[in-house]
Amino acid sequence: MTLANYAEDRDGLLNMIGAGWDTITVQAPIEGAPDEVFAVMQGTLVVRLLFHQTETGQEHRFAITTIDEDGAEIGKIEGGMRVERNKGLPPGWDQNVNIVVALTGFPLPRPGRYTINVQVDGQFLGDRPFRVLKGY
Repeated sequence: MTLANYAEDRDGLLNMIGAGWDTITVQAPIEGAPDEVFAVMQGTLVVRLLFHQTETGQEHRFAITTIDEDGAEIGKIEGGMRVERNKGLPPGWDQNVNIVVALTGFPLPRPGRYTINVQVDGQFLGDRPFRVLKGY
């Protein structure tokens, strides 16, 4: 899982630009933004999932949740996907699925640490921390 400036999935191949960042620096207040918006996320979350061959041919649910440093949920995206087995894969080889989520425009309420958590079928798979700093 990583954060990128831009990403797309084309036939299972990930194309990313500016990948691997973990800090947003805000130089000035956002003009016209409500008081509860300190920063606005610009970028894309990229998640590469691997499914065992016994998990293919079925639907899977995912949840991507963003929490602040106090543990409060500030955003959640839920969805589903059908994972089909690629017939050309060797026996025992995991089937990959890429999830690319544009986060551009997602409001962040204050400076500090945030974490994006990923769950599939109710199971926690990992997280990606990032921080928002006030520039000078």
